Amino acid sequence: MSDLVQDLLTAQQRLAGRSVRYNEAVARRLGVTPTDVKCLGLLIQRPHTPGELAAELELTASAVTAVVDRLERAGYVRRERSTVDRRQVAVHAVAEQAQRAIELHVPLYERLAEVVRTYDEQQLATLLDYIERCADTFGDEADRLAT
Repeated sequence: MSDLVQDLLTAQQRLAGRSVRYNEAVARRLGVTPTDVKCLGLLIQRPHTPGELAAELELTASAVTAVVDRLERAGYVRRERSTVDRRQVAVHAVAEQAQRAIELHVPLYERLAEVVRTYDEQQLATLLDYIERCADTFGDEADRLAT
């Protein structure tokens, strides 16, 4: 393995570790857990049923209930029953509180945008391809380990 390949893999591990640390810091700032933050991120995009959350977060129904309970107590989400079928519940992000979570990420995204702007289009296309392929590989390996 070339030194450059090894350096890239080492840097990727460092990035993954720092990403986990960042997400933990966001969770602490919001007074919730990293899993709660991941759930809130999904709910900021659109309302979900508890079953959808369980599937996307790869959690059991009871674990999702605990996550939603914590987020609801903290004021970040609300449960809303369907007017058509009262058995159906959708979980919605509370806009004002969700904005607080979004604003925490603004400085990071601004700094990352500065980094991205230092690359030309061809380099960005290569980076995008690499990141997408790595994401697919991580997903495949997670699936393999889960079976």
